[in-house]
Amino acid sequence: MSGCLEAPPRVDSPFGRHYAGGDMDLGIVGLPLSGKTTVFNALTHGHAETGGYRAGVETHIGVVKVPDERLTKLAAQFQSKKATPVELRYIDLPAMSASFDRGGPSSQILSALSASDGLLHVVRTFQRDDVPHPQGSIDPHRDVAAMDVELALADLAVVEKRLERLAPVVRASKPAEREAGEREMKLLQRVKGSLEEEKPLRTQTLTADEQKALRDYALLTLKPILLIVNVGEDDASKIPDIESEFAARYGAEGARVVALCGQLEMELAELSDEEALEFRQDMGLTDSGVQRVLQRTFDLMGLITFYTVVGDECRAWTVPRGTPAQQAAGKIHSDMERGFIRAEAIGWEEILACGSLAEARKKGILRTEGKGYAVQDGDVLHILFSV
Repeated sequence: MSGCLEAPPRVDSPFGRHYAGGDMDLGIVGLPLSGKTTVFNALTHGHAETGGYRAGVETHIGVVKVPDERLTKLAAQFQSKKATPVELRYIDLPAMSASFDRGGPSSQILSALSASDGLLHVVRTFQRDDVPHPQGSIDPHRDVAAMDVELALADLAVVEKRLERLAPVVRASKPAEREAGEREMKLLQRVKGSLEEEKPLRTQTLTADEQKALRDYALLTLKPILLIVNVGEDDASKIPDIESEFAARYGAEGARVVALCGQLEMELAELSDEEALEFRQDMGLTDSGVQRVLQRTFDLMGLITFYTVVGDECRAWTVPRGTPAQQAAGKIHSDMERGFIRAEAIGWEEILACGSLAEARKKGILRTEGKGYAVQDGDVLHILFSV
């Protein structure tokens, strides 16, 4: 048996329902009046009310279909009636400091952040007299540090709670089980020390085994984070320089930086592609800030895209770079991973040149790969499986 089954079932998440093992959830965080919701509107073509959360608890959700020229060309080649791109779900959460002023973020907000695959932190550099900064001055480096503290405090609470529960269990354990518990406690004590020093865990030296051990805690400062520097329209022409400056300071393992003018990008999202391009050229902008956010997100998350063509649907899928073919098959459906036999693989440009899978087989270009094959960016896969 080969091919694709139906999409995986939907599962509950703190703010709605999404496909299990499906596309990414990205939590957008920031201090009050940072332009966080403006950036959300730009990314999603949304119309959420901007200017701060009056009630302090409002959350916006938007799903974005990632533009993909390769998918478009493949769908045209195979005359697919349906082209399904990768989808990202952005969750625009209430301003963090406003939440902590009320005694800490709600369990719902923390749950949403913990369930997110990555975080987007919007920090403000724009000056507007009608939108005064809550701290009375514009200081993006102060604001970045403040957000790091907020996230570290949330993680510290999780770690301390786990240590409190773990200690009596370890003491009462049998010798064979106690060793594993003591290792966990030792790791958590080290993590606790870093968090008490307000150091994000993504900046700490952790082995692959240690990161795996911490994964179940969904610690916020371990999550990949994209710093979005929100500049004013007067500084739009300086975006490359501003981005370079912030990247030199904050770009590191698990972190990336992109600069854009949120207000301008939100307005451009209302225009056609041709009108937006013309407007950017008039402003001296070389590319789309929204597109750079998407590109940096994929880079930050270490993701690649592969494709399947089954029936009348051509579909794009994302997996972490280096994912084995059998695990990639599970992205499509768990039965395909469980009953994996082999994968037929070919690069997207090669299949365009050949015209069809049959022709690729005839020319010997279509490769047969086993379960351990590391899927490459742009691969077109045909999965053979048996259940």
